[in-house]
Parts: sequence; C-alpha cells; structure tokens
Amino acid sequence: MPILTMKPAQRLSLKAVIAACTILLLTGLLAVPAGLSAQTRALSGSEYQVKAGFIYNFAKFVEWPQGTFNHDNDPLILCIVSNNPESDVFFSLNSKTVGGRKIQVRKYEDMKDIGTCHILFLDSIDKTLIQEGLKTVRDRSVLTISHIKGFTQQGGIINFFIEEGRLRFEVNLDAARRCGLKLGSQLLVSAEIIAREQK
Repeated sequence: MPILTMKPAQRLSLKAVIAACTILLLTGLLAVPAGLSAQTRALSGSEYQVKAGFIYNFAKFVEWPQGTFNHDNDPLILCIVSNNPESDVFFSLNSKTVGGRKIQVRKYEDMKDIGTCHILFLDSIDKTLIQEGLKTVRDRSVLTISHIKGFTQQGGIINFFIEEGRLRFEVNLDAARRCGLKLGSQLLVSAEIIAREQK
C-alpha cells in the first residue's frame, strides 16, 4: 500500500502550474533579464514563490518506499540549503499537507547540518556544494531538486530551467529509481526526461 496517497481533489495537473508560471514570465511578474541565465543568478522572491509551488505539487506525485516513515503522522520533511533570505518563502509550505502528512520545512546554509530529509532543494550554483549534497543523500529515498545546469546529469532527480521565457523542469528517471522513488505520470507528463546520468 502506498505510503502517500492522493485524494481525487488533489490530482491537479502540473500543466496548470506550468501555465501559471508561464503567464508570470510573459507578463514580467517573473521576468528573466535578457542575457542573464536563471542557472547563474540568485533567485528573486517571486521566483522562490513559484518554485515553492512547483515543489509542493511535485510532492503530491511522488511515492516514497515502504519504511520511509515510521508512523502515519510523521511529517514530510523539506530541506532547503540556501543562504538567500528570499528562500524563507518556503516556510509558507509548513501549513500544507500532502497525502495526510504535514510538510515540515527546514532551512540550512551548510550540508553538514542536514539531518532527515524527504525532499532536498539545493539552492546554489556552487558545484562543490551540489556534489556534496548529492553524495550525502545518494542512497537515501530523497527527492533532490535544484536549478543549476547539469544537476540531473550529476545524479539529481529534478532540475528547473528556463527555456524561451518558460519555467520548465527535467527529471532523471535513473536517479529516482535508484532512490526507490516512484514519480507519478502527472509529474512526468510535464517534464523533460533525462533517462541516464553521466558516470
């Protein structure tokens, strides 16, 4: 029996989220400055809000393996590694629930302080930190997410990127399977699939 289940009302398509983000981008509310890639700059507050919305929806369409949670009321822990105060917007997810579990957001500035995580968002363009983060949780059932070029090729599971003014994301299926995570079709239908990671 799945650890996290979705009620019919929760089965919202990520296409709707992507459409909303695209509107924000096109109307300038979530603008990407010309000549400045989203992969190489700090995020603004509005971008963090959008990514927090995406990550909340990702959680709805992920099934963690049996044994991940000890009790039915254990929280779903979202760890944010960031030194940007704008990322505090993720704490707004503390009031949300996924599959009957409350989300608990924990923010860190250093990977060495990381404890239990079910979702790990690495908000950094520091390749050393990214590699350290992926190594730390490599064999755990952790949904890893970032927004740095090459993240999925390094073994990350989901990576945000901007393409033609649209916020998109790619998924590394091999990395998800290795961690024992099952990604729902509602998530995959909107993703660019990266079948294999670089060795």
